[in-house]
Amino acid sequence: MTTLNFLLLSILYFWGSSTALSMGIGYYTLYRPIISGMITGLILGDVKLGILAGSVVNIMYIDFISTGGSLKGDQCLTAIIAASVSIIFKISSIESAAIAYPFGYLGIFIWKYRLSINTIFVNKYEEKFNNKLNPSIALFDGLYPQILLYVMSTVVILISFLAVFTFRNLIIKENIEYWLYLFGIFLLNISIINVLLKLKNKYSLVLYASTLGLVLAFKASSFLMTLFVIIIVISLSYKDVFLSITSKLEKHDNRILNKRDLFYSWFIWMNFSHACYNYERLQGMAYAHSMKNIIKKLYKDNSEIVSTINKYTEFFNTEPNIGTPIHGYIIYLEEEKSLGNKTIEISYIKKGMMGIAAGLGDSFTQVVLSPLFISISLMLSLDNEFFVAMVPIVLLGIIIIYISYTGWMSGYYNGRQSLINRINLVKKSKVKLKFPLIFGSMLGVITAKLIELNYRVISNNSFDIIAVLVISIIFIIAEKIKQKKNLR
Repeated sequence: MTTLNFLLLSILYFWGSSTALSMGIGYYTLYRPIISGMITGLILGDVKLGILAGSVVNIMYIDFISTGGSLKGDQCLTAIIAASVSIIFKISSIESAAIAYPFGYLGIFIWKYRLSINTIFVNKYEEKFNNKLNPSIALFDGLYPQILLYVMSTVVILISFLAVFTFRNLIIKENIEYWLYLFGIFLLNISIINVLLKLKNKYSLVLYASTLGLVLAFKASSFLMTLFVIIIVISLSYKDVFLSITSKLEKHDNRILNKRDLFYSWFIWMNFSHACYNYERLQGMAYAHSMKNIIKKLYKDNSEIVSTINKYTEFFNTEPNIGTPIHGYIIYLEEEKSLGNKTIEISYIKKGMMGIAAGLGDSFTQVVLSPLFISISLMLSLDNEFFVAMVPIVLLGIIIIYISYTGWMSGYYNGRQSLINRINLVKKSKVKLKFPLIFGSMLGVITAKLIELNYRVISNNSFDIIAVLVISIIFIIAEKIKQKKNLR
């Protein structure tokens, strides 16, 4: 590995871990193992092997959800290490994923310490404001936290690669490789079984077993299964999509702001919603950052501009895409206030709206949309359709941007009702209601394709593979019993 390779990988990890300069979709694209694995492969000269290693890691993190700043592991770091190890050491994707998996826990330190350290920027901003030094919210929300994140990302990547190369001679021993393979199978079993249990639907288990058997028996193409899923999703959601596309924006007369102002404010939010995410105010700094251009246009007095921007640094947290009608509506209210309506309690309204959008938003974007499109991509990549597998990820990014932008605009033009309509739409979504069945079927296909890719090894070591499966089941049962005891 060259110095340039390392530099590019550190940038990739930083970019995947940050929402900065990715239009808010970095979390759904760059951060996901199948994409970060692909780019790692591109950097190291073997794209297909990178995608395959990333795909295996993605299955291990298939039920990944980050809500309220919680992580079970850093899947982006795991994928970068797995793809790198697979390409450099010339070992299988399952073995490389097993090696890389523990490094995911190292990545959690970045997230936790970042949230703690970012409070320093909040306090420094507040200190400068109190001393009437007119601090720039763009620096304290954007530049400084991102410099810190890049330094932290580089250090973690460096430590990870030093550890891997230190134990290189041990890793590539044949007997160690086989145990790593079995450990990788164990991790895959744990992930798949856990997902099936979380679906809490007996028909999901039936569909999982059915699609698994059918694909193995008839060698069904992932294209065929992808087409089947797309037809089902379209049939379930076409009414919701039609209503979303045809919804009209109410025009406001005699306004100060225009669509360019709204777009720029939305653009800042999408790129910096988690740039200075911190334990003290969560998205508060980002909210103020997105309001900066709005406030500057609405008010002329510099002291009023600075004080109003500072008010928006208060605690705020919601799902950053589903919750954008809140932002649009608050911008409208701030404009009303600047035009003379001083009775509006913006802070109270903002806090009252953020809660419902947070939980329900995550349950749709992270629990339904993201697994749906990424699973389609996994089906294709495990069937050696590597480049076509990128299409669902691109579509996911486009959908996230569309959801966010339309919500922002409808919030401004249609008010509080736009958020209520969106929440109702999510609650009644047929795709969400039927998702356990759809996902169970897709998981069956993914498992079958994984078995096909490793058929020779599995058939030659069937006793060991079955033993690992039994151990996986016992492990999960023990974990469930432990969780129940802890709840008592």
